[in-house]
Amino acid sequence: MTKRLWNGWSNRIRFRLLPASRGGRSAAEAAREIAAAARASRRRAMRLALRAGLAALLLAGAPAAAASPAAGAAPAAPPPAAATDGPGGSAVPVQAAGGGRDEPQPAAWLIKWRDPAQAKPLPGTRVLRRLALPGAAVDVVRPADAGADADAWLLGLRGRPEIAYAQPVGAVRMLAAEPAPNDPELPKQRYLAQIGAREAWTKVHDQTDLTIALIDTGVDLNHPDLKNNLVPGTNLVSPGKPPEDDNGHGTAVAGVIAGEGNNKAGITGILWHARIMPVKALDADGYGDEERLGEAITYAVDHGARILVLSVGLYRYSPYLKDVTAYAESKGALLVAASGNDGGTLEAKAKVKYPAAYPTVLAVAGATASGAPETRSNAGPEIDVAAPWSVYTTAVGGGYKQEQGTSMAAPQAAAAAALVWALHPGYKPYQVRALLRQSAKDIGSPGFDNLSGYGLLRIDKAVAAALRPDAYEPNDGRQTAKLFPLGKQIAAELGGGKDADWFRVEAPYDGTVAIRVQSLPAAGESAPTLRVTHAGDASPGGTQDTKLGNQTVEWRVKKGRNDFEVRLFDGASKQRLAYLLTSSFEIAPDAYEVNDKPYQAYTLPPRSQRVEGNFHQANDEDWYAIRFETGGTLKLSATADSARLDLGLAYERQGGTLLEEDENGEGEGEASPPINVTPGTYYIRVRNAISAQASPVPAQYALNVQFATRHADPNEPNDKTYQATNVSPGSGYSGVIGKAGDADWYQLRIGGERLTTLRIGGIPAGIVMKAELFDKRQQPLYTLKSASGAASMSREKVLAAGLYYIKVTASAPFDKQYYGLRVTAETLVAGFRDIGGHWAGSAVAALRQRGIVGGSGDYRFEPDRPVSRAEAVSMLTRAIAPAAGAARAPAFRDVGAGHWAYAAVANASRAGWIGGYPNGTFGPGRPISREEMAVVLLRALNVRTARPGGPVFADVPADRWSSPAVAAAKRLGLMGGYAGGRFEPERSATRAEFAAVLLRALNAGNLG
Repeated sequence: MTKRLWNGWSNRIRFRLLPASRGGRSAAEAAREIAAAARASRRRAMRLALRAGLAALLLAGAPAAAASPAAGAAPAAPPPAAATDGPGGSAVPVQAAGGGRDEPQPAAWLIKWRDPAQAKPLPGTRVLRRLALPGAAVDVVRPADAGADADAWLLGLRGRPEIAYAQPVGAVRMLAAEPAPNDPELPKQRYLAQIGAREAWTKVHDQTDLTIALIDTGVDLNHPDLKNNLVPGTNLVSPGKPPEDDNGHGTAVAGVIAGEGNNKAGITGILWHARIMPVKALDADGYGDEERLGEAITYAVDHGARILVLSVGLYRYSPYLKDVTAYAESKGALLVAASGNDGGTLEAKAKVKYPAAYPTVLAVAGATASGAPETRSNAGPEIDVAAPWSVYTTAVGGGYKQEQGTSMAAPQAAAAAALVWALHPGYKPYQVRALLRQSAKDIGSPGFDNLSGYGLLRIDKAVAAALRPDAYEPNDGRQTAKLFPLGKQIAAELGGGKDADWFRVEAPYDGTVAIRVQSLPAAGESAPTLRVTHAGDASPGGTQDTKLGNQTVEWRVKKGRNDFEVRLFDGASKQRLAYLLTSSFEIAPDAYEVNDKPYQAYTLPPRSQRVEGNFHQANDEDWYAIRFETGGTLKLSATADSARLDLGLAYERQGGTLLEEDENGEGEGEASPPINVTPGTYYIRVRNAISAQASPVPAQYALNVQFATRHADPNEPNDKTYQATNVSPGSGYSGVIGKAGDADWYQLRIGGERLTTLRIGGIPAGIVMKAELFDKRQQPLYTLKSASGAASMSREKVLAAGLYYIKVTASAPFDKQYYGLRVTAETLVAGFRDIGGHWAGSAVAALRQRGIVGGSGDYRFEPDRPVSRAEAVSMLTRAIAPAAGAARAPAFRDVGAGHWAYAAVANASRAGWIGGYPNGTFGPGRPISREEMAVVLLRALNVRTARPGGPVFADVPADRWSSPAVAAAKRLGLMGGYAGGRFEPERSATRAEFAAVLLRALNAGNLG
């Protein structure tokens, strides 16, 4: 089976302002006054807010690094490189690593000393800076311990008599109206409220400093809501043509990202103004291949794209695409991809598709309109965030429509990344991914979960949050180890030699976990040695040191939880080190290895059983052997636990032909028909047929073997017409004639006129079988009887729509093996079974209707067989009656009066259409070449020809004997050539080609 790519939405942050503490009060009194302040009058609240605003304005005057805002962006917070423990301050977490439901604490607090002379260090408090206020002492502070209870710490400050007030640093903004886009379709875009887009727009809504590549089916280049946000792209499906959308999918994705905002038309994209590069890599049906997808990614990166949106995917792991995604990341590009939409049909078997499943690709799942994880989207540890599944967006032709799927969720995350980069242009791709994870809203199981990753995308939080260099703290001990999703890359930081980071990995099976460790030392510092330990592993490799800045370590692990510790090798070091971890997993070989070849087949006992295996290496095949001492019936089936497997199940008797079942798709099972087993050895092969070069897959299959030594008729009772077993055309049925006088009745219903073939196989030696066909009134239509010693028999007959009965009997009872019954029903086109769907089918049918062509027997036309000279002349004389010639037709030694084409050959020869060979023969059975076809046809049509002035085709020069006829046939549109400007004159013409050319000539009328 050919596997193809496939292609198929807020809460505002609230700051709590508390009154300053007065001297002489106890902590309890302060607490009571704090509670009373929450119920104070509106005027007092406004006064406190103004005080907070003034303090923030004063704070804004303090030294701090800031990124240059992009167009449409408010001033940004400094990136993590500047937010360290130095004078520039320290980033404060907005929420936990897995997303949080609680509102964030302020980044800092302001405290004023009643007497500047009383200013002194306070326990548990870190002073960030002193504000320059004449005659006053105001400090910017925060808890010394990032994990401390901020409310308890603040209560302690306000209880100190020497402090006049302690209040959070509040945000201020100009008193202008909030930007509200004036696009009329905006009310239909309800998903924007789920992801906080409107709140985010108060801070930033444009991103024109970078390019976003949309790798899809193209874009409606003239859509009024998109055209101003497009930059030149490319068409890889039809090179040289513009990347116009002929499917609609790419246009829908583009509208989610950047439907032009505030233009009084249509919808509002998350980005009002942007630079979208359409890269058409999928055809009109939404399909492409990995080679073209890789080319599209490379093109986009090489042409300056910083974000690449990939609402496409396949289940098969591709080393090539992994290399391409790594190349994109190395160039500073962020890839965003949809996880897939098969959760509703494949359920737990649905896995995150590639490229979303690669470690550095931002994988986006779906969320429902109520903010819950969307179970129809593909789940897995590779998911980063979720975004609304259903959107209202742009459509081809300048319109708008409702769309759904992770294809619509991914562009929301891509647009969010663009806004983050507008505020933080210095961020690396991994930092953008980290901020989107940290600012997500937890909507599934607490913390990370396979359905929604770190949570629901929240753009408002992402553009307002400060990136935490290590969002997994506190994780200093094994008991606080944080989940490290398999197949992903995460960022963390060590605070020195005393710090340790613990992570847990959930292994889906026994196997090997590999962790790539990349050190990110500060400028001017070298990468220190890191020590990584697999907890509980007493083997020599349980602890491994990474002496390089980029190194991979691996361990054999058991299914389930595995804990790992990362720390500096030098326990006395003061160096702070940021680092990246990238995890991968390989399943351990199954219990039946090594069994990759027939001669290595693992021997199974001759009984019913279940075998579990896997494909742990590239191109892995698992062979099994069963030796049966007695006859019986064998039934095989195989099931997979993952859509990353497309099983192929094959079987053979030793020395026989290997038969494979591979009818179903990814994640589905395969089954054999009942196999009549005789004593001997049988081989079974299970493989991953998803690709000719299948990669290892962390998944399992189950091979089910059912063996019955007794042959019971599965269709009994069916001894009477009213007990007849229903037969579906194309399906196989088995039975036995268990006793003397036994008859098996079957019922067949035909939906329209069909050529039916009744076949009985598996006839035992020494047995003669008979099959009788009756209509619904029990009138006999025919009787089929096997020849002596024959193992099968069959008969064809055209049947009209209706109900039919089949009666099967035998000359003697048998139950040592099954006989097999199968009925096929084929649709005839113009009386032929082999032209339906053929490129020349309509031409053959038209000539058949005119009585010009006939078949070759067996209801076949054989369109792709070379047409013989006699056949060509016969068709030609039926189509164009030859004029009676004065001369007598020459006689050909090989076309006597008894030859079936004698009259046609004689008439054509008399008319001067054809000639023979020097030896007096005509060669009626020889194939006619393409140039001969052109010459004979033009003679029959009485078309004047002339030698051309130059080559007609690259292989038909002007001096070739057939060039006048070939030139005329080309000029009249009767015949064409092949790639490279070739005609291939000596190539044999097929029956289909001759029929098609002949019909063109007849339809063209008088060509002379």
